[in-house]
Amino acid sequence: MADYIQVQNYSKSGDLYISRKIFEKIATDAIKNVPGVLLKPRGKAPKNRVSAHLSRPIRISFRKNGRVDVDIDISLIKGAKAEQVCLLIQEEVSNSLLAYTESVPFNINVKVVELEDK
Repeated sequence: MADYIQVQNYSKSGDLYISRKIFEKIATDAIKNVPGVLLKPRGKAPKNRVSAHLSRPIRISFRKNGRVDVDIDISLIKGAKAEQVCLLIQEEVSNSLLAYTESVPFNINVKVVELEDK
């Protein structure tokens, strides 16, 4: 599996590649902006304000057709609305990827893998 994906370079001044680690960093930073979602189970936010946290690290896959798949597994806190939390994560990650990569097609999969008590 490749560690870089080539980005369409419209200026024809050379080749441009973005690494898997950069996509992971962009997605991780985006999730930090989603209210109530923590990157680690024992974050510093008040428990009553947390709706979910990452269950495992974000996984990035590059497809042969040039698409980037972003897989995010979360643990949802009981009482939080799964559809709303997942949509917020998808939107934030999508906006960040568009801002940084412009022309790279991507697919963002958010999966609730665990339900936790508060």
